Amino acid sequence: MTYLFLAINIIVYIYMLIRFGTTENTLVLLKMGANFSPFIVQAQEWWRLLTAAFLHIGIQHIVMNGITLYFLGMELEKLMGHWRFTVVYLVAAIGGNIFSFAFSESVSAGASTAIFGMFASIIVLSKMYPHSYALKQRATSYTVLIILNVLTGLTSSGIDNWGHFGGAIYGALITLFVGLTIKSKISSKERLFALVIVAILTVLLVMYGIYKYS
Repeated sequence: MTYLFLAINIIVYIYMLIRFGTTENTLVLLKMGANFSPFIVQAQEWWRLLTAAFLHIGIQHIVMNGITLYFLGMELEKLMGHWRFTVVYLVAAIGGNIFSFAFSESVSAGASTAIFGMFASIIVLSKMYPHSYALKQRATSYTVLIILNVLTGLTSSGIDNWGHFGGAIYGALITLFVGLTIKSKISSKERLFALVIVAILTVLLVMYGIYKYS
């Protein structure tokens, strides 16, 4: 699935270049399905919460996200298996865009919501399996990386911090629900509770966004 998600991102990027000659024009991004709260509410274009995760703004954006998606995705998919990885990726992608929808008025796009969800997923897995030294090492590195990215986002324009934060939150919660069950320290009740939190959080954020942009 890592290869599939990476291929979709690259194909969409190339299509935008061929069709429009640019991937950085705001009107082009909106036409292709970027995340933009007023359009989502007023035109009922809820599909943008998914399509935005497969659009990228400029060559640096697609290259950085593509490289990260490849290495991180291969690692996480190997740990979790195909279907669990797919669930984490898509839920984090959409969840991050829901956060952005609720709290940001900017046009946003990119696989970063899913990528931050994958970072958070590995951190959660390290807590579910505390005896895995390899997971602990990766979790420490990814925690530092998330913090650095957040700090960078606070001092730089053009970075969707809400999307990153939301992707991490959704990635962590959905990993608690679908994560591997063998020798895990997480009980069935805790897994179900994580799913309930995802549902409640989604409803509250969507309701807030609708109220804000209606």
